[in-house]
Amino acid sequence: MICQFAFENYKAFKNEAVLDFSPERIGEHESSLIVDEGSREKVIPVIAIYGPNGGGKSTVLEALGFLRDTILRVIILTKLHDDEEKYELAVRKWSSITSREIYYKLSPEFENLPTKFDIMFCAAGSKIRYQLSMLKNEIVQENLYVQGADMNEVSLIFERSKDECILGEEIEDIAVEKVNDAMPLLSHIAINYDIKTIDMVVKWFLSIETLNYNNPQREKKLVLPKSSSKRKRLFRMLEEMDILIKDIRVQKDLDGNIENVYTKHIMENGEMCELPLEEESGGTIKLLSCLVKINSCLEEGNLLIADELDAKLHPKLLRYIIGLFTDPHSNKKGAQLLLTSHDITTMNHDVFRRDEIWFCAKNPFGASKLYSLSSFRKEDGTMIRNDEAYGKRYIEGRYGADPYIRRIMDWEDSE
Repeated sequence: MICQFAFENYKAFKNEAVLDFSPERIGEHESSLIVDEGSREKVIPVIAIYGPNGGGKSTVLEALGFLRDTILRVIILTKLHDDEEKYELAVRKWSSITSREIYYKLSPEFENLPTKFDIMFCAAGSKIRYQLSMLKNEIVQENLYVQGADMNEVSLIFERSKDECILGEEIEDIAVEKVNDAMPLLSHIAINYDIKTIDMVVKWFLSIETLNYNNPQREKKLVLPKSSSKRKRLFRMLEEMDILIKDIRVQKDLDGNIENVYTKHIMENGEMCELPLEEESGGTIKLLSCLVKINSCLEEGNLLIADELDAKLHPKLLRYIIGLFTDPHSNKKGAQLLLTSHDITTMNHDVFRRDEIWFCAKNPFGASKLYSLSSFRKEDGTMIRNDEAYGKRYIEGRYGADPYIRRIMDWEDSE
């Protein structure tokens, strides 16, 4: 489970931004908190980031994704090296990532300052902290620390800079002299050695799932579970959301290529009928594309990152999905959800704790800022009450992340 993620000098973020999953001392939805069995660390199951278009919401998710991709890129390419077709596809994907200029561009001096990432998470009973600093696609600093289940002391795994590399006891015999400046030491060790702690860290990054609906084609990607029990659970969930699809049939040609996909419905006379998938609503197709991945995260206790999750979804459906993560009965393995949203109907105390609602917006100079509702203070210095109408106050611009609605109304009045 993720505890905290911080980054700076990344795209729209000039200064350090900290996304904190540690719960505040507030008395609401306490039963939804996730407790790591080994470290006994408590975290919140969901963070929803709100803010205007262009405010930097997606960039927060991208920063975490960039860190993940930087670590896993070489590892995955190495494993795919013998499969020419998959290797070429992966190279094309990763090359677009490595060619990006990720620094904050609205202040010239930031081109020569490192982009920094700092993440803490719990895995296999231990608490891990990993730090990475990059400048012009080269690694200038990288550190890895692990705190065991007893929580008494922190063990150094390695500390790496441009000038030296200090190795902890677990990896003290590893040769690091020839590690490429563009490759994380974490990735190098994972590829060439069998080290328990390193494998545990890499496995955690591999477990992160993503849903990105900025690309409309991804909404049409349909994934169906193979096992009958998982398939039944999928359609039971759809029924709970009043989407009465009983099954799906995939029609293939003689070569095994998919020709058509049909959804099965029960007619008024009790008989079954089929509809082409393209005749279903965009929201239904999106649900079919994401529920399998959501279920997988819940079953494994993984982190799910979902950009624009609310697009094309009725607020009740979005609320249902959020509830899967906040309800301890459906989230028994401690899965977490990090999402961006524009849906203010779910921005209320029945759905979220105050520390689960976050805002992202730009200052007058174009730099983004990230903060939680629980950290926001009114003019008199008091905390936001948990019985406030969060959505209404947000639209009014009371929380700083002005969604531009008031400005649009002012423009209409002036005209």
